[in-house]
Amino acid sequence: MGRTTLTYRQRLELELKRWGNFRKALLGDEREVFDSLVGSIHTYSHAASMYPERDVFDLLVMSGLLSHEERLKVLEKELKQEMKIDARLAP
Repeated sequence: MGRTTLTYRQRLELELKRWGNFRKALLGDEREVFDSLVGSIHTYSHAASMYPERDVFDLLVMSGLLSHEERLKVLEKELKQEMKIDARLAP
């Protein structure tokens, strides 16, 4: 017998298809941002697949939030490093 329920990735693809008209309505730059966000959401598929009882949109949003938090941490670290360098060079 085969699988009776859809995998998280399959459910995610269906959800993203539902957002297709929204994506089409975005301007070019906005569409690139949307596609980038979708790409980052796929990064967390391994974790999201552990919660089959959750609504796929909830998992999609949490994955997007995690991606943004990760990027913020990297930017904060880089900014702190730059500030230390600048502080040493200041007169």
